[in-house]
Amino acid sequence: MNGELAGLDCPRCTARVDPRDPDAYLGCPRCRARGLLVNLACRTDPDAVAAALAAPGDRRAGIWAWAGALPVPARWGSPLGEGHTPLLPVPRLGAALGVPDLWVKNETVNPTWSHKDRLAAAAVAAARALGADTVTASSSGNHGAAVAAHAARAGLGCVLFTIAGVPAPIAAQLRSYGAEVVALADPDERYARMAAGIAHGWYPASNATLPPIGSSPYGVDGYKTIAYELAAELGRTPDAVVLPVCYGDLAAGVHRGFVDLVAAGRTATVPRIVGAEVTGALGRGLTGAPPGPRPAYRSAAFSIDTARTADQAVRAIRDSGGRAVTVSEPALAEARTLLARTEGLLAEAASCAAAADLPPDAMVVVVLTASGLKDAG
Repeated sequence: MNGELAGLDCPRCTARVDPRDPDAYLGCPRCRARGLLVNLACRTDPDAVAAALAAPGDRRAGIWAWAGALPVPARWGSPLGEGHTPLLPVPRLGAALGVPDLWVKNETVNPTWSHKDRLAAAAVAAARALGADTVTASSSGNHGAAVAAHAARAGLGCVLFTIAGVPAPIAAQLRSYGAEVVALADPDERYARMAAGIAHGWYPASNATLPPIGSSPYGVDGYKTIAYELAAELGRTPDAVVLPVCYGDLAAGVHRGFVDLVAAGRTATVPRIVGAEVTGALGRGLTGAPPGPRPAYRSAAFSIDTARTADQAVRAIRDSGGRAVTVSEPALAEARTLLARTEGLLAEAASCAAAADLPPDAMVVVVLTASGLKDAG
């Protein structure tokens, strides 16, 4: 541990970086000097992780039930009830899609109605531990809403950089928590604005670079708790976990969680992580192809509509033996309708990408990341 927080390592070159260094949130400095952009990872104590996984706390504590496995001490958290979301069998949807043992991890019931609450809870806790008085994020909606809510809960200031033209429900939600919201016509401008704030001591709770590397490593580790919950609730490891991918925060965190479980002897295998996307950026990253142009149209799944993925996304998919699937706009719409009409689940379009193209494995878990009320209209 580095003071109150776990230290940071580069998963590629093993460089160790002080979490108090603002440059730590711009990726590994050693790899960056070599022209590579790699997000850092938290260095947690394997014995503490194993103990937490063997005897988790009260599930009413949400993600903090697994506090010993997280890189931020629970005393810095300001829980809103994030985590321990329902895991639902969805047999009618499975029959329609040809997946006989299909489950949904319903993240739409988190406090701000998306999976981002797990990341925001851990990232804001890290900001508090480091003594920051303001958190900042670049977001098209869910991420910003979660960070703003958790910052408000923790008594911290919050500055969000978003894109012009986000759906009205999301724009209203971003402002409702008292955050300062800056909407920019050029999405890439958000990162330069964030960098200026980080230089003045703001804590970055989202990706802060272009090309992207991913969010605060402490926040990414908040997603490990999805893996912990799945293993506890199912009593085994699913064959595949399917989730939407942009810069890979969710994929990286879930993969790390299953790696923790195997290392602690709680499960035998890591499931294949299947990344659902709409632009092909992850697929290109997996083959080593250069990034493509920004899409000419705006996908209904705008929160994962990106020309670039990140190293951590590629690493999670490749290391788990998973794959990327690119989902068309008609398939998104069809999946959204099917989810709602067969199982009563209304999900945001980006969530529906995960349910649009499933592997025919024995047991598959789809992570529904956000409520359909976010982009209704």
